[in-house]
Amino acid sequence: MCAAPGSKTAQLIEALHVGVEPGKTPSGLVVANDADYKRACMLVHQVNRLNSPNIVVTNHSGERFPNIYRTEAQGGGREIVQFDRILCDVPCSGDGTTRKNVRVWEKWRPDDAHSLNPVQTKIVQRAAYLLKTGGRLVYSTCSLNPIENEAVVAHVLDHFEGALQLVDVSDQLPSLKRRPGLATWKVMTRDGELHDSPQTAMLSTMSRSQRRHFDSFFPLSRERMDELHIERCMRIYSHLQNTGGFFVAVFEKVAPISVDEKKKAAAKAAEEHKRFEERLRALSEAKVQACAADGDEDEGASKRPADEEDAAGAEIDAKRTKVDLARGDGNEDEDDEEGEGGADSTDAASEAKAPYMPNDPREDPALPENPFLFLDASTGELKKILDFYGIKESMSRNGFLSRMENNSYRSVYYVSDSVRELMVLAGQRLRVVNTGIRVFNRNCVRDADCAFRLVCEGTPQLLPHLSERFVVDVPFGDLRALLEEVNPLLTTLSEETRARIAGVPVSSSVVIRYDPAAHVGDSEQPFTRLTATLAIPCWRGNASLSVHMDKNQLCSLIHRVLGKTIDRNAE
Repeated sequence: MCAAPGSKTAQLIEALHVGVEPGKTPSGLVVANDADYKRACMLVHQVNRLNSPNIVVTNHSGERFPNIYRTEAQGGGREIVQFDRILCDVPCSGDGTTRKNVRVWEKWRPDDAHSLNPVQTKIVQRAAYLLKTGGRLVYSTCSLNPIENEAVVAHVLDHFEGALQLVDVSDQLPSLKRRPGLATWKVMTRDGELHDSPQTAMLSTMSRSQRRHFDSFFPLSRERMDELHIERCMRIYSHLQNTGGFFVAVFEKVAPISVDEKKKAAAKAAEEHKRFEERLRALSEAKVQACAADGDEDEGASKRPADEEDAAGAEIDAKRTKVDLARGDGNEDEDDEEGEGGADSTDAASEAKAPYMPNDPREDPALPENPFLFLDASTGELKKILDFYGIKESMSRNGFLSRMENNSYRSVYYVSDSVRELMVLAGQRLRVVNTGIRVFNRNCVRDADCAFRLVCEGTPQLLPHLSERFVVDVPFGDLRALLEEVNPLLTTLSEETRARIAGVPVSSSVVIRYDPAAHVGDSEQPFTRLTATLAIPCWRGNASLSVHMDKNQLCSLIHRVLGKTIDRNAE
């Protein structure tokens, strides 16, 4: 929910793609959100190197990430889309990073955490609503201040009254040295005074916001902290393993929280109870019929009390279910009011109990950019592109999209079916900064048979589905010529490679592929041993080839493959 700059997001994307064959897409997706638009753009730059069609980068305040609705499979009602896993690496004071960022001390103040705690708490509470029952939520900071860590965790757990639980992950990463979470601490105010409880502090010296949230800076009672198993939090101190300071808590959602979830759970319980009653009624009727057929009045008399007892038990279960439903209905108005955020409550006790229930938060305004629109692969320019490059039916036709400008587009992106489903459901609710991978770009050549060329970042996704006409396998000598020279002439390549390229239309893209496994015994080998196939998109001119790759990426590739440093930016 606070994803920038993107190192953790990159690890999540890599984990999502483990075991996935080239050209295929995982069934899941990663939504990477950040409240700062510039940092979200930085996040886009970070994740683009992974070339994943299963990523959506959004720009929302974490505590106001919007609800996305879909139609229920049964009943036709509306339900909120929820996630299996959520990572909340929330904004923090960063006082755990003092080893690498010593300038933190220049601006650090004892009460820095006072303004961060309410925001951190709201983000976790919002995440809890977006999490599926049975899902896991990881809360982390690069701070060691308990006001930003254990205080947030304890008060969130207490707020949801057992719907969230801390998970014991002490058996995970056994080589990582850590310490348990704190159950007691003192709070320092701006005047440098330490306090064991809010009653000992001078509230008049604090800001209005600090006074409102001051109680949440302190630990709960020791008995309550023990009940919540606060020791299951992980504190990672810098001196333990020569690292930065860090805090991690893993939550599991064990019960419904929102009104919709409670309704769904209650409806499921009612349905199960209805089936139980039907089975019980059928059994009773069968017994009565059996007794009547046998004509055994004594047996029938002995059965009746049992039947009445079963019916009484069923009635009790029915009442219990109705009570549960009534409880859900009783909380419905309260939760809806709190979710809408605009209704005033006259019940002060209720307001104090749940000051922030982000069931349906206020939405952020739309981004001042052209939105992504999905393209129809059966008509228009996209059909011409797919037909020209011979894209096989094995590649889904539903995932192509672009930003439209004056009824035209410059780039075509590709996303997985799971990303498409989410974006269609969300409509304009999501502030999408970027998504998927770019696969085609409009070229500047007027007489080209196709107005679009292949893009480097999308080549790995397209390659298994691309017509073999546009793929040329080359030996290492031709690969070296392609990398050493700028726009190498076709005459510098081997005769076999020239023959293959001759079948590619002029003024179009061609993929030059080098498979190290197919050239193990060759006399010429790359400077660094390659473990994967290289696929480089090039522009096929009349007499030369031009590599279509970012110059910095090309320089890095040249250094790895040839062992040379060539500054293409100076060329």
